[in-house]
Amino acid sequence: MLFVLVDNLNGAIKTAWLVPSVEFDRLHGRATTRGNFRFSASTKEGTRDQWSPFRLTAGELPGKIMSRLEGFGR
Repeated sequence: MLFVLVDNLNGAIKTAWLVPSVEFDRLHGRATTRGNFRFSASTKEGTRDQWSPFRLTAGELPGKIMSRLEGFGR
């Protein structure tokens, strides 16, 4: 699952979180009364919330996506 924080003025990704669905399922917590899940993560460097292992800069994102895709289709 890909979550992104976008700079609306420049149309650029500021921070991203690429979370394997298995990990999201394990970490997401409880659903809201409507059955939805919320993703709330810190954008600050050095913070250690549950999503920090998946946090990427905009420059790191393409390489991480490509490395994940290399495992598919074999």
